[in-house]
This record gives sequence, structure tokens and C-alpha cells, in this order.
Amino acid sequence: MSWYSKIKSKIEKKDDSPELKRGQVKQILISEFERELPEFNFLEYKNGCYTFENIRIINCRNVYEHLHIIFALKDRSFSCSVASRINKNYLRSNSYNTGLINRHVNLIVLKKGTGVIPVEEAYYFHNGRVKTTTEIVKQIAKDFKKFGKSFLQKQAKQFEKSDLLKTGFHFIENLEIDTSELKEKMEKDLNSGGHLISSIKNSTYLKLKSELQNVKGIDRDTRKNIPKLTYELLDFYANGK
Repeated sequence: MSWYSKIKSKIEKKDDSPELKRGQVKQILISEFERELPEFNFLEYKNGCYTFENIRIINCRNVYEHLHIIFALKDRSFSCSVASRINKNYLRSNSYNTGLINRHVNLIVLKKGTGVIPVEEAYYFHNGRVKTTTEIVKQIAKDFKKFGKSFLQKQAKQFEKSDLLKTGFHFIENLEIDTSELKEKMEKDLNSGGHLISSIKNSTYLKLKSELQNVKGIDRDTRKNIPKLTYELLDFYANGK
């Protein structure tokens, strides 16, 4: 069966329930999430995305844990993601982020354990009717509970225990420079360097990056994230923490 046929079989699945009305999915989501994920409160519906939020306080900082569900009635699909962020400026970003302190990943990627996913498996498909859509939402809630919460717990542990993050936060907590000037210099470097983080040559950035690179016991994959972490820490500082 082709990928198109697989998708078609899902979105054309027959059931005897009424057609879903616009806005009805919100109540289905809230009902199922209250049952499976009671610590997450419905936050908002904005730009086609339903967001549920839990806020952890770790080392006196708010860590915003978000479950995002983009629902398409016409296209018969749900796109779901989970995020753990400290920078409020990232909270409504649709962009995925593989960084360490504002991470945002696709739920199915977490579930499958790989970023290479066939198109017919990349979304949660529904048929536009109440019964089947409710069943799909139940599955989404269970996947958030099993895979999303596991991801968030791992992120929380990192905020609590990581020597790399402790070093970075200690640096910005003791930093006393003009935030507007810092932001302007970093943006100027990014704009002139094709928005590559490697193009940032600001002295504060280079100093923090060097300190982070000197932290011992960091695995290779995490070490690759140090330039991005340096930028996101300073961006967090520049935006008032």
C-alpha cells in the first residue's frame, strides 16, 4: 500500500458519529488531557495551535513545559510537539529547537526514536468525525504521557544537575553589561554572517563559550550544542531572564 493510500484509509475511515464541528476538538482535548495529564492546564488557542502548560520551578527559574497540538479539520490531521523552555520569547515559536534550554521536539519523533519518519506516520490522522477523532485524541494524550513526560523529566533533570548549565547560568547571573548593546551586537553578527551562530564574534559570547567548552565530562553531542547554548543563554540574559 502506498503512503497516499495509507493516509487515505485513515482520513476516510467510516464511523457512525456526527461530523466534527469547528471548535469542538477543544473540549475533547481538554477532557482527555484532564484525565491523562492533570498537571497540564489549557493555556491558549493561538494561530491554529492548542497549548497546554505546566510550569516547574527549578533552581529559582521558571521552566515552561508545553504540549502543542496543531489541529487541521480540513486536512484531517494533528501535529503534536512538546517543549521545555526558559526563555519566554520562545514560548509561541513553531520552530523545533534541539538546544539545551529551549528545546522543542515533535511528539512522534520522540515516540519513534528517530527523525526519519514516513509521511503517513508523521501526523495523527483523523476522519473529521467525533468518535474517531476522540479515539485519536486519547492516543495523543497517552503518547504525551508516556513519551512527552519522559522527555520533560529528562530536561528537568538536566536543569537541576548539569554542570554545563550551572556554569552558564552562573556566568549570566554575574554579568553586568548593557543588554541592549549585547543584543544589538549579536544580531549584527548574525545578520552579517547569514544567521549562523558561528558568525558571532562578540567578546562576551566568546568568553562564555570558552568557559562552557572548558567544563569537564561533557559528551560529544552535548559539546556540539555549546555554541547554540552560549547564544541562548546570552539571549535569555538580554531579554531580562
